[in-house]
Amino acid sequence: MNVLWEVLLKARQQGLDEKELRFVMAKDYSAYMEVSNICLNEDTLRRPAVIEFNPYYRFYNIFRDMYQPDVTEYQELRESLTNLLLHQLAQNDIVSGMTREEYYKELLYRDLEGGAFGKEAARAIRLFKRDSREVILSGLLRQYQTGSSLDIFRDMVEELIPRSIVYHSNSNANEVLVYVGLKKGRKIMAKMDFLVEMFIELPYSVDVYYEYHFGILGMEDTMRIDEIMMY
Repeated sequence: MNVLWEVLLKARQQGLDEKELRFVMAKDYSAYMEVSNICLNEDTLRRPAVIEFNPYYRFYNIFRDMYQPDVTEYQELRESLTNLLLHQLAQNDIVSGMTREEYYKELLYRDLEGGAFGKEAARAIRLFKRDSREVILSGLLRQYQTGSSLDIFRDMVEELIPRSIVYHSNSNANEVLVYVGLKKGRKIMAKMDFLVEMFIELPYSVDVYYEYHFGILGMEDTMRIDEIMMY
Protein backbone atom coordinates (compact mmCIF):
# COMPACT_ATOMS: atom_id res chain seq x y z
CA MET A 1 0.00 0.00 0.00
CA ASN A 2 1.89 3.02 -1.25
CA VAL A 3 -0.90 5.43 -2.21
CA LEU A 4 -3.97 6.83 -0.47
CA TRP A 5 -6.71 5.00 -2.37
CA GLU A 6 -5.01 1.61 -1.83
CA VAL A 7 -5.45 1.99 1.94
CA LEU A 8 -9.19 2.58 1.60
CA LEU A 9 -9.67 -0.37 -0.75
CA LYS A 10 -7.63 -2.63 1.53
CA ALA A 11 -9.81 -1.62 4.50
CA ARG A 12 -12.92 -2.57 2.54
CA GLN A 13 -11.43 -5.92 1.53
CA GLN A 14 -10.55 -6.72 5.14
CA GLY A 15 -13.99 -5.66 6.38
CA LEU A 16 -12.63 -2.73 8.39
CA ASP A 17 -14.91 0.22 8.97
CA GLU A 18 -13.35 3.28 7.33
CA LYS A 19 -13.91 5.15 10.60
CA GLU A 20 -11.26 2.90 12.14
CA LEU A 21 -8.62 4.38 9.85
CA ARG A 22 -6.72 7.33 11.27
CA PHE A 23 -4.35 9.22 9.00
CA VAL A 24 -1.50 11.09 10.67
CA MET A 25 1.40 13.17 9.45
CA ALA A 26 4.38 10.85 9.03
CA LYS A 27 7.42 11.48 11.22
CA ASP A 28 9.72 10.05 8.57
CA TYR A 29 8.64 9.63 4.98
CA SER A 30 9.92 9.07 1.47
CA ALA A 31 9.55 11.84 -1.09
CA TYR A 32 8.44 9.19 -3.60
CA MET A 33 5.54 7.57 -1.72
CA GLU A 34 2.36 8.79 -0.02
CA VAL A 35 2.02 6.10 2.65
CA SER A 36 4.90 5.55 5.05
CA ASN A 37 4.78 1.90 6.13
CA ILE A 38 7.34 0.36 8.46
CA CYS A 39 7.65 -2.42 5.90
CA LEU A 40 7.82 -1.24 2.31
CA ASN A 41 5.66 -4.06 0.91
CA GLU A 42 3.16 -4.27 3.76
CA ASP A 43 -0.29 -5.18 2.41
CA THR A 44 -2.34 -5.77 5.58
CA LEU A 45 -4.00 -3.28 7.91
CA ARG A 46 -3.81 -3.90 11.65
CA ARG A 47 -5.85 -2.51 14.50
CA PRO A 48 -5.48 0.22 15.57
CA ALA A 49 -5.22 1.29 11.91
CA VAL A 50 -2.98 4.35 12.15
CA ILE A 51 -1.68 5.30 8.71
CA GLU A 52 1.39 7.54 8.53
CA PHE A 53 1.08 9.69 5.46
CA ASN A 54 3.22 12.11 3.46
CA PRO A 55 0.71 14.87 2.60
CA TYR A 56 3.23 16.78 0.49
CA TYR A 57 3.49 14.07 -2.18
CA ARG A 58 0.31 15.20 -3.99
CA PHE A 59 -1.41 17.65 -1.65
CA TYR A 60 1.28 20.19 -0.87
CA ASN A 61 -1.03 23.14 -1.56
CA ILE A 62 -3.50 21.87 1.06
CA PHE A 63 -1.09 20.97 3.85
CA ARG A 64 1.88 23.28 3.29
CA ASP A 65 0.96 25.68 6.12
CA MET A 66 -0.27 23.14 8.65
CA TYR A 67 3.03 21.57 9.68
CA GLN A 68 5.60 24.30 9.37
CA PRO A 69 8.36 23.98 12.01
CA ASP A 70 7.29 27.23 13.67
CA VAL A 71 3.62 26.17 13.95
CA THR A 72 3.11 24.67 17.40
CA GLU A 73 -0.40 25.73 18.40
CA TYR A 74 -3.61 23.72 18.05
CA GLN A 75 -1.82 20.39 17.62
CA GLU A 76 -4.92 18.24 18.24
CA LEU A 77 -7.04 20.38 15.93
CA ARG A 78 -4.48 20.11 13.12
CA GLU A 79 -4.25 16.34 13.56
CA SER A 80 -8.04 15.94 13.49
CA LEU A 81 -8.31 18.16 10.43
CA THR A 82 -5.57 16.20 8.67
CA ASN A 83 -7.40 12.92 9.32
CA LEU A 84 -10.71 14.37 8.10
CA LEU A 85 -9.20 15.86 4.94
CA LEU A 86 -7.34 12.66 4.02
CA HIS A 87 -10.48 10.56 4.43
CA GLN A 88 -12.27 12.88 2.00
CA LEU A 89 -9.33 12.94 -0.43
CA ALA A 90 -9.21 9.13 -0.37
CA GLN A 91 -12.93 8.99 -1.23
CA ASN A 92 -12.33 11.43 -4.10
CA ASP A 93 -9.47 9.25 -5.35
CA ILE A 94 -11.65 6.16 -5.51
CA VAL A 95 -14.57 7.90 -7.22
CA SER A 96 -12.33 9.58 -9.80
CA GLY A 97 -10.89 6.19 -10.75
CA MET A 98 -14.24 4.43 -11.04
CA THR A 99 -15.80 3.34 -14.30
CA ARG A 100 -19.45 4.20 -14.87
CA GLU A 101 -20.41 0.61 -14.05
CA GLU A 102 -18.53 0.71 -10.74
CA TYR A 103 -20.20 4.00 -9.88
CA TYR A 104 -23.64 2.51 -10.55
CA LYS A 105 -22.73 -0.52 -8.42
CA GLU A 106 -21.76 1.76 -5.55
CA LEU A 107 -25.12 3.56 -5.75
CA LEU A 108 -27.00 0.25 -5.96
CA TYR A 109 -25.22 -1.11 -2.91
CA ARG A 110 -26.02 2.03 -0.92
CA ASP A 111 -29.69 1.63 -1.86
CA LEU A 112 -29.68 -2.04 -0.88
CA GLU A 113 -27.94 -1.41 2.43
CA GLY A 114 -30.13 1.60 3.13
CA GLY A 115 -33.37 -0.35 2.78
CA ALA A 116 -34.56 0.97 -0.59
CA PHE A 117 -35.31 -2.64 -1.61
CA GLY A 118 -36.84 -3.52 1.75
CA LYS A 119 -35.53 -4.43 5.20
CA GLU A 120 -35.14 -8.12 4.35
CA ALA A 121 -32.94 -7.28 1.34
CA ALA A 122 -30.87 -4.90 3.48
CA ARG A 123 -30.22 -7.70 5.99
CA ALA A 124 -29.61 -10.34 3.34
CA ILE A 125 -27.02 -8.39 1.31
CA ARG A 126 -24.80 -8.30 4.41
CA LEU A 127 -24.69 -12.11 4.43
CA PHE A 128 -22.62 -12.09 1.24
CA LYS A 129 -18.89 -11.40 1.20
CA ARG A 130 -17.47 -8.55 -0.86
CA ASP A 131 -16.70 -10.66 -3.97
CA SER A 132 -20.20 -12.14 -3.89
CA ARG A 133 -21.74 -8.69 -3.56
CA GLU A 134 -19.87 -7.66 -6.71
CA VAL A 135 -21.47 -10.60 -8.55
CA ILE A 136 -24.93 -9.59 -7.30
CA LEU A 137 -24.50 -5.94 -8.27
CA SER A 138 -23.24 -6.92 -11.74
CA GLY A 139 -26.29 -9.17 -12.11
CA LEU A 140 -28.66 -6.37 -11.10
CA LEU A 141 -27.09 -3.99 -13.62
CA ARG A 142 -27.34 -6.64 -16.32
CA GLN A 143 -31.00 -7.14 -15.39
CA TYR A 144 -31.72 -3.41 -15.65
CA GLN A 145 -30.07 -3.33 -19.07
CA THR A 146 -31.59 -6.46 -20.61
CA GLY A 147 -34.65 -7.20 -18.50
CA SER A 148 -35.28 -10.05 -16.08
CA SER A 149 -34.48 -13.56 -17.29
CA LEU A 150 -34.01 -17.06 -15.93
CA ASP A 151 -30.48 -17.04 -17.33
CA ILE A 152 -29.49 -14.23 -14.97
CA PHE A 153 -31.14 -15.98 -12.03
CA ARG A 154 -29.37 -19.25 -12.90
CA ASP A 155 -26.02 -17.46 -13.15
CA MET A 156 -26.52 -15.81 -9.76
CA VAL A 157 -27.54 -19.00 -7.96
CA GLU A 158 -24.87 -21.23 -9.44
CA GLU A 159 -22.18 -18.58 -8.84
CA LEU A 160 -23.16 -17.69 -5.27
CA ILE A 161 -24.71 -20.82 -3.74
CA PRO A 162 -22.36 -23.81 -3.41
CA ARG A 163 -23.44 -27.14 -4.93
CA SER A 164 -26.56 -25.72 -6.56
CA ILE A 165 -28.41 -26.57 -9.77
CA VAL A 166 -31.28 -24.62 -11.35
CA TYR A 167 -33.93 -26.49 -13.37
CA HIS A 168 -36.70 -25.12 -15.56
CA SER A 169 -39.69 -27.49 -15.45
CA ASN A 170 -40.66 -29.12 -18.75
CA SER A 171 -44.22 -29.74 -17.61
CA ASN A 172 -44.86 -26.20 -16.33
CA ALA A 173 -43.24 -23.28 -18.14
CA ASN A 174 -43.62 -21.03 -15.10
CA GLU A 175 -42.03 -23.39 -12.58
CA VAL A 176 -38.37 -23.22 -11.54
CA LEU A 177 -36.74 -25.87 -9.32
CA VAL A 178 -33.51 -25.25 -7.42
CA TYR A 179 -31.41 -27.95 -5.80
CA VAL A 180 -28.98 -26.82 -3.08
CA GLY A 181 -26.67 -29.56 -1.84
CA LEU A 182 -26.40 -28.06 1.64
CA LYS A 183 -28.37 -28.61 4.83
CA LYS A 184 -31.31 -26.30 5.26
CA GLY A 185 -30.35 -23.42 7.54
CA ARG A 186 -31.36 -19.85 8.29
CA LYS A 187 -28.40 -18.24 6.49
CA ILE A 188 -28.59 -20.25 3.26
CA MET A 189 -32.38 -19.83 3.17
CA ALA A 190 -32.04 -16.05 3.58
CA LYS A 191 -29.55 -15.96 0.71
CA MET A 192 -31.83 -17.98 -1.56
CA ASP A 193 -34.89 -15.90 -0.64
CA PHE A 194 -32.92 -12.76 -1.51
CA LEU A 195 -31.87 -14.07 -4.94
CA VAL A 196 -35.42 -15.16 -5.74
CA GLU A 197 -36.80 -11.79 -4.65
CA MET A 198 -34.25 -9.81 -6.68
CA PHE A 199 -33.99 -11.88 -9.85
CA ILE A 200 -37.30 -13.74 -10.36
CA GLU A 201 -40.35 -11.97 -11.74
CA LEU A 202 -43.98 -12.98 -12.05
CA PRO A 203 -45.43 -15.38 -13.17
CA TYR A 204 -42.53 -17.70 -12.24
CA SER A 205 -42.62 -19.68 -9.01
CA VAL A 206 -39.52 -21.18 -7.40
CA ASP A 207 -39.27 -24.35 -5.29
CA VAL A 208 -35.99 -24.86 -3.45
CA TYR A 209 -34.83 -28.33 -2.29
CA TYR A 210 -32.04 -28.52 0.28
CA GLU A 211 -29.56 -31.35 0.91
CA TYR A 212 -31.48 -34.09 -0.93
CA HIS A 213 -32.05 -33.93 -4.68
CA PHE A 214 -35.56 -34.55 -5.97
CA GLY A 215 -36.11 -37.63 -8.11
CA ILE A 216 -36.15 -37.30 -11.90
CA LEU A 217 -37.40 -40.23 -13.94
CA GLY A 218 -34.73 -41.53 -16.28
CA MET A 219 -31.83 -40.15 -14.20
CA GLU A 220 -30.60 -42.95 -11.93
CA ASP A 221 -28.35 -40.69 -9.83
CA THR A 222 -31.43 -38.82 -8.63
CA MET A 223 -33.48 -41.92 -7.79
CA ARG A 224 -31.66 -43.28 -4.75
CA ILE A 225 -33.78 -44.60 -1.88
CA ASP A 226 -33.62 -42.39 1.24
CA GLU A 227 -31.58 -39.83 -0.67
CA ILE A 228 -34.24 -38.03 -2.69
CA MET A 229 -37.02 -35.52 -2.11
CA MET A 230 -40.39 -36.34 -3.63
CA TYR A 231 -41.37 -34.01 -6.46
